[in-house]
Amino acid sequence: MQNKNIIETAVAAALETQGYELVDLIIQNQGSKKLLQFFVDKENGFTLADCELLTNKIDAVLTMENLIDGAYILEVSSPGLRRVLKKPAHFKKFIGERAKIFTKEPIENRGVFTGIISEADDGKTTLDDGTTKFVFKYTDIKKANLDPVVEF
Repeated sequence: MQNKNIIETAVAAALETQGYELVDLIIQNQGSKKLLQFFVDKENGFTLADCELLTNKIDAVLTMENLIDGAYILEVSSPGLRRVLKKPAHFKKFIGERAKIFTKEPIENRGVFTGIISEADDGKTTLDDGTTKFVFKYTDIKKANLDPVVEF
């Protein structure tokens, strides 16, 4: 199998021409097959019809560019409410939203921070937890995702 970055780059390029953004790709072993989970979004929301269309499109890209050796399972879905934040553009897009950030190394004896994204640029983002503003360089973030408060 090819490198995850090569797969992401090829699929992201194919999707962008149609107005979609590849938010994340997770590759796992599923018995003798690979499970490829593509999380995709678009400006006006992501529908079930989009899933079907993109499943066929992604499968064609993987096949035509010979990106996967052997059998695989392909899943396409929206990033969901707790979508991953990986790129500076993601943090910029969600300024004002609540997020959870896991750091690579502890900061003030903590490795997990929750708060509102108050600022974001190409090098760093700021999370406001209501009492303190924490500034994180993207290179120091292990994982980040939206963390909305869902009320029923």
